[in-house]
Amino acid sequence: MMVGAEGRAWANSAHGLGLRAGVGVVGWGMRVTRLIPMVMVLAMAGAGVRAEGEKVAEKPAAETEKSAVAEPGADPTKAIESLGGSRYRMGLIEFDKATRVVSIPAVVNMNKGLVEYLLVHESGKVHESLFSTKVRPMEFNVAVLLLDWKPSATFFDYTEPERGGVPVKGATHRVENSLTIHVRWKDEQGEVQTVRIEEWLHNLDKKAHISEGPFIYTGSRIMPDGSFLAQDTGSIVALMVDPASIVNNPREGNELDDIWVPDPAVPAKGTAVTIELRPVAAGKAEVKEEKGEAKGQKKPSVKPSQGKPAGKRSAK
Repeated sequence: MMVGAEGRAWANSAHGLGLRAGVGVVGWGMRVTRLIPMVMVLAMAGAGVRAEGEKVAEKPAAETEKSAVAEPGADPTKAIESLGGSRYRMGLIEFDKATRVVSIPAVVNMNKGLVEYLLVHESGKVHESLFSTKVRPMEFNVAVLLLDWKPSATFFDYTEPERGGVPVKGATHRVENSLTIHVRWKDEQGEVQTVRIEEWLHNLDKKAHISEGPFIYTGSRIMPDGSFLAQDTGSIVALMVDPASIVNNPREGNELDDIWVPDPAVPAKGTAVTIELRPVAAGKAEVKEEKGEAKGQKKPSVKPSQGKPAGKRSAK
């Protein structure tokens, strides 16, 4: 069954469409129909609607074209497909309105060296991301808005526009902003395995796995010209804080680009995986920005093979 495109387009901006999605809307079907216009607005923005002379993320023309979303004239009624029960698909992404879990097909993009991102679109910063995907950032953001995820209002400070988004130290994030990340893949014997992402990442400063805990849905930005920043950059989940990314890392040291490395257990480059983003269960306490190691945190049984390179680290 395909979800229809009935319902009126909101008169507000694409930002308003996104952040207000589901507020005061009765029923799942109505939330879907009200978000369909957002798909089209963001599609047009990502397809090249820019201020005259503006550069797009300093990318070559071919790469920029690769990052463009669906054709502006695409039929919005085909954007979301029911898979039965509470499960839906939009493009390559799948999501469940009952569990509010989002599943993204991806591949291992690198299994050694420094990483700054967990997940980017294949046209994004693949030289520094653990995983890459064909899923467009816009599709992911629409899916989580349909599931009533709430972007954090405390992660970044935007009060000084000339500085962009500045990470807020010691910020407290609400449960509805928080999610955990899990990876599913098939091992060499063909058995399905699942792991929390923390088991596949090390913090070189702490000489240990990264602390177990949530990541934060920050939502990226709608720019003055109407473009969706995550769509332009391809950034979906960042380890080093990035206002363009849809999800960010709240852990200590998140302003640094030279402390995050994959665990030796990460499968070979090109291995197909499914990234599951699961909202933190309601009723839990608010999430404080993490400091130090989590209680009971596992120590790596094998030391990371990547050493920290010499030279000055950079921070945002």
